[in-house]
Amino acid sequence: MADDLLARTGVREPPVPVEALANALGIPIRPVNLPQFFTGATVYEDGLPVLIVNWAKPEHERRRCMAHMLGHILLVLDGQTDAFPRGNAPHDDADRVARQLMLPASMVADQALLWFNDHRYLARLFGVEEEEMVERMRELGLIKGRAGVMWDY
Repeated sequence: MADDLLARTGVREPPVPVEALANALGIPIRPVNLPQFFTGATVYEDGLPVLIVNWAKPEHERRRCMAHMLGHILLVLDGQTDAFPRGNAPHDDADRVARQLMLPASMVADQALLWFNDHRYLARLFGVEEEEMVERMRELGLIKGRAGVMWDY
């Protein structure tokens, strides 16, 4: 699902423009300034989704939140969960879609090759935290080793 959306919107380089993906799907984003405990929510106007995002949060948190909410919406559009408005759908599937949206496997692998697996640089390039990048690179087999980081050049 994520790869299809990225291909349809022509996204080939990091960072993935999560806001533009929502706009391409016709999903409005409503930026609000709210207390720190609130990051975002999907609300429904006339039965269609709208993303409410706390703009007081750091950019990487807003992007992750929007990608997660888009994950839920893509799962609904794909027919894997309930229709709008959705109930308490599981978040694991939405998290997987969000990760693939923000850190597409092929894009991460290509950039890791270009930048010698420099996870710090790649995290900044993709607009995510270093821990997220290291975890994704481990998932993709780009970083190996459990006791420490062992690079496979």
